[in-house]
Amino acid sequence: MDATHERKEAIAPKLIIDTDLLKKIASSFNGLPITMGPDGEMLSPGIVDLLDVDNTTSHWTPYDERTRMLVLAVEACRDITFYAEQLIDTKVRRRAMRAVTVPVCKLMDGTALLLTRMNDVTSRDTRNRWPITDQKTYNEIAKRLRKKHLQGPIRWVRNKIGAHLDAEAFTVGTEYLHLDAIIAAFGDCLVLLTLSMNYPSSWFSWIRHIGTSPDGHQRIIETMFEYPICIRWITDINGHPLGLSSAILAQDPRHELQDQILEAINLYNKLVKATETKLPLITTNQKDIDTELFQSDAEGNKILKRIKIFHPSDN
Repeated sequence: MDATHERKEAIAPKLIIDTDLLKKIASSFNGLPITMGPDGEMLSPGIVDLLDVDNTTSHWTPYDERTRMLVLAVEACRDITFYAEQLIDTKVRRRAMRAVTVPVCKLMDGTALLLTRMNDVTSRDTRNRWPITDQKTYNEIAKRLRKKHLQGPIRWVRNKIGAHLDAEAFTVGTEYLHLDAIIAAFGDCLVLLTLSMNYPSSWFSWIRHIGTSPDGHQRIIETMFEYPICIRWITDINGHPLGLSSAILAQDPRHELQDQILEAINLYNKLVKATETKLPLITTNQKDIDTELFQSDAEGNKILKRIKIFHPSDN
């Protein structure tokens, strides 16, 4: 008996903007009317789920390396939460510890790469304007991630029996991997991800494919380079802009990531309490970032005042 599995292929959104083209269309931004989303609310299509097989809904996709690392790190947090109850249950804890080494390593790697992307002069200058306690916490935990967690016992177990099966595990063993090490690495990454939300929204960019013209020659693409403005573009099939369609008020996609990070922090605190480790609890003081990008005309209509566009390959 033959079985076929059909899946609608997702179209990877593209927007190719060079310097000359940007100069030609720059004047189109001035005075561009701003609307709400189709339901009368701020646009909020959500972020793409890597495990979602339904491609009928278009979600935000990371448009630059910084954003990709942030999204992948939070995705790893979601994987770790899957094992939460098993890590608490002493009957299955050791097996759960082995399994969770895979997403914990993904979380450490994604967080470390994000830190690397945020280590240029502009990023360091921005962190210097953070509260002193946040600066100290960021620097101390970033150093601990690199020096202690990245190549520690979690990585060894992941490489030997977590993601692979290596005969060396029989002679070396895995007894030295303690739950405290897993929870500590998890918590440190969560703190760094939370602090990364202090960076401006313009440092993270998003893109999504809306549709294709009936003749297949044009596509409609939406981008978000800075909260709270989403720009809808008309492009050719290769992603070169042909014109601007509209500007739409949209929620910052990072708010969704914030919620997922907060859920993971609550799980971390639960693990600390349930396992009676000596690790500290994490408390947060979250805030929303709001940027005034628009102004009102004489009739009270919102018009676009400015917008930042950058080349993802440069970030």
